[in-house]
Formats: sequence, structure tokens, C-alpha cells
Amino acid sequence: MVLRECLGKINFPSCRVLFSCRDALEAELCTCMEGISLAIQRSELPIFVEIYSVVAVNMVKDRDMDRFIFASLVNKIKHLMSLHTTSVFHIKHNQIVVSHYLAKFARTEGRTVVC
Repeated sequence: MVLRECLGKINFPSCRVLFSCRDALEAELCTCMEGISLAIQRSELPIFVEIYSVVAVNMVKDRDMDRFIFASLVNKIKHLMSLHTTSVFHIKHNQIVVSHYLAKFARTEGRTVVC
């Protein structure tokens, strides 16, 4: 997760190991939830969440209650979004180089890091 200021400067990068994660979609949703939570704690400004999984973006933006396996996690994300002005966007996979580096670091080192 990378928290940036409005001009794109990195303010707060972090990563952690997810010990019980089913797949990449669950990892993306967990990162989204934790990122929004941290951003709410650290900023009063609107939050813009960039996710490269179209499926995750659609799950979070969907107004209907679904019964998919990650419904509880998606509901937590929606609750956090209701607490603060938050927008979720899809971005291309190659646009999130820093996040990929942090994810690789967490996987290979097995550590949690907050910079």
C-alpha cells in the first residue's frame, strides 16, 4: 500500500505478509481495506484508491449485496468508504511499480514494514 499526497509524492509506503490469503483477488481487497483505513487515520483529504483488479473495483463499487465469498471483506471496505470521501479507480497493472515492489518484499522477506 502506498499513500501519496495530491501531487503524487509518496508519504507512507507499507507492506505486510498475508498468512491466510486464498488468491490475488483477496490480497487486493485486503490491501484496499487496510489502505483506506490507514489513509483515514492520516489525512483529512479525499481518498483516491487505485486498484489494478477490475473485479475488485467492480465488487467495491457495486451497490447490491452479493453473496460472493469475499462479501464480508467488501462490506468492510464499503463501510470505511462511507466514513470518508473515497473514490475507487481501476489502473493498469504496470502503473503500480512501487506497490509491486512492496508486495514482493513482503512475500520474500516474510516481514511487515511501515516506512
